[in-house]
Amino acid sequence: MHWLDKLEARLGWVAFPGLFKYLTYIGAVVFAWQYADPGASEAIAFDRDKILSGEVWRVVSFIFAPMGTFAFGPIGVLFLFFALMIAALISDSLEQVWGPTRTTLYIIVAWLGLVVGQFIFNPPTTMSGVYLYNAMFFAFATYFPRLEFRLFLILPVQVRYIAWFLLAVLLLSVLADLRNLGLMIPTLLPYALWVLPNHVVEKRRLAESAVRRRKFNASQAPVDEAFHRCAVCDRTERDDSRLDFRVTADGTEYCVEHLPAKKEEPGRTEA
Repeated sequence: MHWLDKLEARLGWVAFPGLFKYLTYIGAVVFAWQYADPGASEAIAFDRDKILSGEVWRVVSFIFAPMGTFAFGPIGVLFLFFALMIAALISDSLEQVWGPTRTTLYIIVAWLGLVVGQFIFNPPTTMSGVYLYNAMFFAFATYFPRLEFRLFLILPVQVRYIAWFLLAVLLLSVLADLRNLGLMIPTLLPYALWVLPNHVVEKRRLAESAVRRRKFNASQAPVDEAFHRCAVCDRTERDDSRLDFRVTADGTEYCVEHLPAKKEEPGRTEA
């Protein structure tokens, strides 16, 4: 899209390679902090009233709060390990597709949208930061839909199905409480602005390319040729399906009407 290209050219200075990975790494530190202080996630979660009272760090720190909601135990550590691996994969993959500038802008737009949405709707959750990760995951699933993750290290599931599941959870949360629109809209807004349009255009290009390829292959395909052809009259079975053909010893083919007469061998004189 031209407007996104212009925006990227003007805001190239905001590029932060690996930003999503580093956000997840900070979340890992919060996870460890939760072990020392069980109230850590509450201290950094988004709270509109407390932000207006002066705790302005919450407009950024809420991104890391979801990590602190898991208990510091074997399951929690395993979750953290896979979360870091998946975040690194998503970050590297999207930067390969978009480049660092566009990836950074995507994160910033999702973050700003979540801040504004929570100020307006004030949804009842301390885990609003997880919706930033959802926004990144939706983009990743669009570009790499058939990539497989192994749930519980056993069950292979393609990324696109996980994305559909997350979308269903998002919609159900809105049905349960309309204030969650403050989380759903910012999550899907950057996706709708430049991921989905680019995806539709790319799909159209692939479809047009497939049509052109089929037409080219059809034009290069040999025209149906006759299997039999008379060496005298040049007729084939396509001229008359009732024609019968014969091939002589020298490999020449004739229709039965022009088949050469057999030469008689000279008789032998008996003594």
